[in-house]
Amino acid sequence: MVNFETELEKLLAGERERLPQSELPELMAANRNLLIALNKTQTDLSLQVEEIYDLAKEDTLELREALEAAKGRLNQLLPAAVGLSDLLEDFCVYAGQSGSEALEHQGKLLWENAQALLKNCGITRLGEAGQPLDPGIHRVQAAAASSVPREHVARVLQSGYQYQGTVLRKAVVIVSAGIEEETEHE
Repeated sequence: MVNFETELEKLLAGERERLPQSELPELMAANRNLLIALNKTQTDLSLQVEEIYDLAKEDTLELREALEAAKGRLNQLLPAAVGLSDLLEDFCVYAGQSGSEALEHQGKLLWENAQALLKNCGITRLGEAGQPLDPGIHRVQAAAASSVPREHVARVLQSGYQYQGTVLRKAVVIVSAGIEEETEHE
């Protein structure tokens, strides 16, 4: 393959002799064939790039649709998981009040396993007695005197839940109005 620019520079600098006219048609034919091959390669590459772009566009659309469908299922499953957790918590409270040590023990095990399972799914329970009041995760139902320090959760009426850092439902709590003072009876 002859580089025309280099050959022209050599020719103009006097470093190269002029090609005999008999060689010009052969040289032009070789370069013409090279240009045709390069043009065909460029066209082929352009078509391949277009095909890849179209496939990527289709895949992106399919991925978006799949993500939207997954979000829809997640938006249905999260409230269901919270509802089931509420039912389980109610059962565990009942088990603890039943007077049966075996039932209370099973309730505690069930509750611990359920909380671990929810945590593995990115769902965490909000609201523990004794923790400082946080308006971001607690909804105050009432205030009452208690043995817990002021502005701390005295009692949880309904657990709250968050999913991967987003609060699904705030915990409904009774906040401590201060430590109960013991009254002396005379």
